[in-house]
Amino acid sequence: MRPGPASVLLLLGLLASWAGPVPAQEPIRLSLEEALDRAATRSPAARAARWEREAREADALGASAAFLPQLGAELGGLRTDDPVAVFGTKLRQGRFGQADFAIDALNFPAPVTDVSTTLSIEQPVFQPMALSGRRAARAGARAARLGQERTAQVVAFEVLRAYYGVRLAADRVAVLQESLDAAGETLAQVEKLRREGVVTVVDGQLARSRVSELAAAMASAQAAATAQTDLLLHLLGENPGRAVVLTDSLALTDAEAPDSLERADLAALRAGLQTQEANVLRARSQWLPAVGAFGNLGWHDDDLGVANGPRHWTAGVVVRWSPFRGLSDVGMLRRAQAEREAARAELEAAERRARAETRAAEAEREAARAGFAAADAALAQASQAARAASSRYAEGAAIITELLAIRAAESSQRLARLQALYQARVADAALVLALGGTPR
Repeated sequence: MRPGPASVLLLLGLLASWAGPVPAQEPIRLSLEEALDRAATRSPAARAARWEREAREADALGASAAFLPQLGAELGGLRTDDPVAVFGTKLRQGRFGQADFAIDALNFPAPVTDVSTTLSIEQPVFQPMALSGRRAARAGARAARLGQERTAQVVAFEVLRAYYGVRLAADRVAVLQESLDAAGETLAQVEKLRREGVVTVVDGQLARSRVSELAAAMASAQAAATAQTDLLLHLLGENPGRAVVLTDSLALTDAEAPDSLERADLAALRAGLQTQEANVLRARSQWLPAVGAFGNLGWHDDDLGVANGPRHWTAGVVVRWSPFRGLSDVGMLRRAQAEREAARAELEAAERRARAETRAAEAEREAARAGFAAADAALAQASQAARAASSRYAEGAAIITELLAIRAAESSQRLARLQALYQARVADAALVLALGGTPR
């Protein structure tokens, strides 16, 4: 018999009661400095840059094979009746005797067992392609380290912008709440005057319309605050939806423009160009001979064991040269040259773009600070006008539309001041980033 819906609901309720209430996560309290420190190790971009750097450094470590010896050990066993193998095996084992020279013994030998132990060493003496490859790998590792440094700077800028974006959104909600409260007080004042016969029904309708407008703006601002908070959490490597409490305000500091530094992204591109130049040298090294030394030490016996039986050694030097590789060498060189020129063009374009970014950031910083000063002054005037209009309306010397318009202008100016303050803080950080520094 299948359980009914009521039984299923009862079972789920029992399971939920046994599991107990799910503990709510504590809100994250963050200063800007704490947010930057978290993002430096937890943000997706910072983690990806760190692993890329470690991979490039591993490539550079592996390229050390151009200088270091390679050691090997081998333990093998075989049984054979192949005439040549039997002849050589008995010689290695030191068991070759007079009887083994018989024609039948040479042509149709009895099977033999050979257990061998071999130790080997290979030492590069001159490996031109490997040497150039090592130079390219080291330059690539340096480019990755510089790329990680620049990524950290960009992450810091993104976190600072998101942090102040959350603060801006929260302050907007607070401003709109105050405006909504003020609009509610105005509505109450209008209703009182209407009951006394001083104002008309139209005044009440206009006041209620203003309250509804502010309530809609409040809902929009709260949605924006949620989106900004989730963006900050993403940059910090946290799951969305967690509450965040910010301890730093949007207050503007009087920081001077920083000095220009060498930008890590441009330095990384220069290191990348060095990598491509080393690759060109590596491609040209194909036509040079490679020299290496080798040696091995071996034991052979007809019984199982390690390093049993007679010991023999071999040592030598080998020179390898391939003056023609079927045009693959020419293709490799041309590709390396093309990639080098592409890297050079990318570097030149990035240098021009960096200069343009710096000029734009300087202009935007000046404009943002001027805009904040203008917004601050405009807010002072709007607040004074709102106070005067409220007194005049209470005395019957002003109409409702004038009062609502002036209060709406004050609210807009408060929001505009917040936006200008946010733009000024972000512009300061953008200039630091454009000059090659880390925004803090």
